[in-house]
Amino acid sequence: MRVRALNRMMESARPLAALACASLLFSACAITRTETDYWTITDRDTTSHIIERLDTGAFGNNGVIFPSARTTDINRHTVQHDSTYDRKYPNFLRAGGLETAGLIGSSSSNGLGFGMFGLYSMFSTDQFFQAHKSNSLFKGELLRLSPMEYWLRWFGDAPDWTIGWTPVEFLAGDEKTSNQFISAAANLYLRHRTYLRSQIPYLILSPFVGVSALPSAYINAGAELTLGSYGGLSARLYAGLAGGIAWWIPTTSNPSPAPVSVFPYIGVGMSIMDFINKPDETEREWKSMIHSAININIFEVTLTKNQLSGLDSSFFNDNIPFQGLQVRLANVQFPLPILNDHFWAGTSLLSWVALGFSGQGLGVLPLEIGYRQYLFGAEDLVLEPFFEWSYYPSSFINVGARLKLDTYSTENIGITFGYATGTPGALVPSSLNSTYVQNALAFGSTYIGVSIYLGDWNKSPETIRALHATAQ
Repeated sequence: MRVRALNRMMESARPLAALACASLLFSACAITRTETDYWTITDRDTTSHIIERLDTGAFGNNGVIFPSARTTDINRHTVQHDSTYDRKYPNFLRAGGLETAGLIGSSSSNGLGFGMFGLYSMFSTDQFFQAHKSNSLFKGELLRLSPMEYWLRWFGDAPDWTIGWTPVEFLAGDEKTSNQFISAAANLYLRHRTYLRSQIPYLILSPFVGVSALPSAYINAGAELTLGSYGGLSARLYAGLAGGIAWWIPTTSNPSPAPVSVFPYIGVGMSIMDFINKPDETEREWKSMIHSAININIFEVTLTKNQLSGLDSSFFNDNIPFQGLQVRLANVQFPLPILNDHFWAGTSLLSWVALGFSGQGLGVLPLEIGYRQYLFGAEDLVLEPFFEWSYYPSSFINVGARLKLDTYSTENIGITFGYATGTPGALVPSSLNSTYVQNALAFGSTYIGVSIYLGDWNKSPETIRALHATAQ
């Protein structure tokens, strides 16, 4: 029964995934507005050629010098050519990455098991894959992928109204399928912002109403309290009421239409790679935009050479000269007001350390601190000592330094060396290997590796300080 249900879900998910990918591409193209100035430049050039003939007292004039005729040639040239100048501005009031929240409000004794922020227990064996715990506080889940909001110009061009949508939205009150709504691109949200704090990070109260048509037909209304965005990181509180039909497409095994479901909820959530603008910031060019983070990185991978411990084996096969792997997803670093602002603190959505196949650890929103030092007086070569602590679902520390070459693009490279030690903790092992549970090992080793950074943006602390000064 469960296998058939999973197969039906996978079959339904394929077209939804394709639609979501197309929606993501459309959203990416709609974040920039280009204004072009057209100029006609006229170059005028005048050349004067003057010839004066001087009589020096030749024979016949008795030595008297008379004024002589002067010849002046004037040539004028006019050249006209067109010129254009493109000015690029942000075209959104919100461009989000990933938004998750744990929801409270269901009377169910079980729950989906996503945990705090709708994220912490997603990779825990005890909390998620053996879910439906009676002591679960967060029964439901809210998940949005790449939400977008634009300025809704009505009521006399009122500045704080937004209209938006999201390629993928999952809204669930609890583990019951009748209380789970999924929307793939076919949704629309109307919000009004009230700024309780008008400086970065903003504190925004946003009443909203949204409607979805496919594949679930539902209405979602309520309010959000947002603290952010600070380097793309935001904290969120929710209160709302959702109602509709979970799955309107009948299946062969269940030909009857889904029942109408209504449930209230409150939630605690967060979002990362989520950027919020005020209306006046859409009139500020990209090159002058105010930044809060010295580094924003979508994906970072490090292939490591290290010593395996105990009975552990390499994460790769023998043909690859590396034993381990480290991955960070959605990493952000903030400058600290210490000394010259080169100390920083940060976090990642996920941080995965695999020194071997069994010696692995996964951190959700780990804590990181470090120091940035530019070498040779330039900003393209960076030395960064760092300390990383993961507390859940795995417990590990990772201390080291990275030598990073900034290519002034979004793809950078570097060398990382350090020491990592810890235990897998509640990390889900069965998704990797059926024998992983029995062979899970505490790990600890020095390492050196080659790092690749994709979607990597760097700003110096001095640049951030200067940009913030322009907003005063």
